[in-house]
Amino acid sequence: MITASPRRLSVFKNVVESGGFNAAAARLGIAQPSVCAHVKALESQIGQPLFHRHRGSRPKLTKAGEALYGFALDMLRKSEEATLALAHIRTDEAREITIAVHRDVAPSILSAPLGAFTRKRPDIRIVTRIGTIEDVLELVCDEIAELGVLLSAGPPNGVQSKLLRREPLCLVVARDHPLANRKALTPAELVRFPFVIGLRGSRYHQLVDAALKHMGLATYDIAMELQESAAVMEIVGQGAGIACLLRCIVEKEVAAGALVVVDVDAPAPEVEIRCIYRAPLRPSVGKFLDHLRANVKDSPSRAIAAARRA
Repeated sequence: MITASPRRLSVFKNVVESGGFNAAAARLGIAQPSVCAHVKALESQIGQPLFHRHRGSRPKLTKAGEALYGFALDMLRKSEEATLALAHIRTDEAREITIAVHRDVAPSILSAPLGAFTRKRPDIRIVTRIGTIEDVLELVCDEIAELGVLLSAGPPNGVQSKLLRREPLCLVVARDHPLANRKALTPAELVRFPFVIGLRGSRYHQLVDAALKHMGLATYDIAMELQESAAVMEIVGQGAGIACLLRCIVEKEVAAGALVVVDVDAPAPEVEIRCIYRAPLRPSVGKFLDHLRANVKDSPSRAIAAARRA
């Protein structure tokens, strides 16, 4: 008896239809090892390989794979029909809205818009789930959350999205760091000091790494890897190195004098804050998304920077 989840069957279906594991990972917006793990779990349950794998060529379905593919199509169709039927049973206004939010975005950007919406629509309950970029993507793809707000370099694969705003990154150090009072620092001067970063391999680190490379830092030493931005700020405040963080999450520490924004000759680029979802959206969720797009404004630091450039 096959007891695979709709998510696992959906991953398998995408491997078949996209022509490979890497293509399926790109389409779904998840890591390639995760795609492989789903397929291996199915093969372990069935007890037979699902694909003929030959290096340099696209994987082809075995007889067992062809049978499972037909089963997956049928089960996913029935699952979608059941989901829609159950959704129509409940009144739209009675249901809560679950939103997954990246942990750096939740306190600094979404607090005011969420508060305004609950005052305007007290009949709708908002449930927030906080996590990493990977967590937000998975919660939306698994339909646990109807909306997700995350950091991105562009529209993520596997979901639909709307741009909420752009947020500048910046380099920060402790107030007594040797770079704290220097002006127009070059990449050659920056690489003399180590960096405190997020966990390597994470999507957040990929964004930061791309930003540093954009600034001319092709390589740099890493003093420490930390999962939480709050921990990064704490360690950097103690003089452990340089950090590249969202401007909006360091503004309080900078204003208090705990951190200093490094003056560089090539400022860090901006990242996008996007709201992701899987269509179609319920009417109340669509209105909530419209509210976010109207009320998540550009940060004051971005507006000031834009005015200076002008």
